[in-house]
Amino acid sequence: MKIMDRVDKILGIISMIFFTALLIVVVTQILSRYFPYQFTWTEELSRYLFVYSMVTATPVALRKSEFITVDLVPTSLPKNAQRIYESVISVLIMIFSIFLFIYGIQFTGLGMDFYAPTLGINMVYIYASIPILALLLFMYSIVYIIDRCLKNEPRNEVDDI
Repeated sequence: MKIMDRVDKILGIISMIFFTALLIVVVTQILSRYFPYQFTWTEELSRYLFVYSMVTATPVALRKSEFITVDLVPTSLPKNAQRIYESVISVLIMIFSIFLFIYGIQFTGLGMDFYAPTLGINMVYIYASIPILALLLFMYSIVYIIDRCLKNEPRNEVDDI
């Protein structure tokens, strides 16, 4: 799983880059209100940066169990039953990601003829975030199940410090 730790780190860095760019664009948008020149592209770019920052952060959050959960049922189960429960949830996420990928590819095809109004980029690059997210969720669900079978507990940022 050393490879997945590297992939986690790469996705985390990419997510931070997207989110930092998002912050810069939003601050630019706010500051441009006080100047005579308005940046019309900032709202659109901030939406796209937010989407891609979530696409790259979601799989890592899945692997590290950092989503908000109601853990009343799982915590009342024995450890092995908790692992089975978490694996079943991961299988459901895998099934969902298969459907998301199939329909995401169809949706991405719709973007071939459209361009972003202010940025002028082809919308296929924006719509491609859906199948990319589906592939990452599928891959990370498999890794999550393997981690549970090997009895590896999810690692938090605090554990790495």
